[in-house]
Amino acid sequence: MKGDILLQNVQVRGFIPATIGKNAKEGKKKIKIAIEKKLGKNIDSVRKRCEGKPLWISVTFYLKKDSAHAKKDLDSLSNVLLAVLSKEMSSGKDAEPGLEIIKDDSTVYRIIFEKKMIDSESDEGFTFSIYEWSYS
Repeated sequence: MKGDILLQNVQVRGFIPATIGKNAKEGKKKIKIAIEKKLGKNIDSVRKRCEGKPLWISVTFYLKKDSAHAKKDLDSLSNVLLAVLSKEMSSGKDAEPGLEIIKDDSTVYRIIFEKKMIDSESDEGFTFSIYEWSYS
């Protein structure tokens, strides 16, 4: 069930959504910078609104139809975004901090992913919203 809207319709457009692989690290950095730019000084407020709450996330990926990356599975597309929203985008000796909007994956109770095919490469990207999960 949809609860309170914690972060609504953040749009990141103008680049091919990254997937796990050799370019994932660079893709994560681009996504992180784009989201930080969109949220600006509100990022701390978003973190506080999400902290300790059960969450659900809705993500729509916009991909140029008939392109190679349009054939990527949703799991690969979503892993990069979820890593960016978490505490750490990567682990190990080259660990990169994430946005810390989702501090613990165990607080995510529902995820909806969707791919939409578009005609223009310049419109590629994604939109996402984060809601508080309501049990009723």
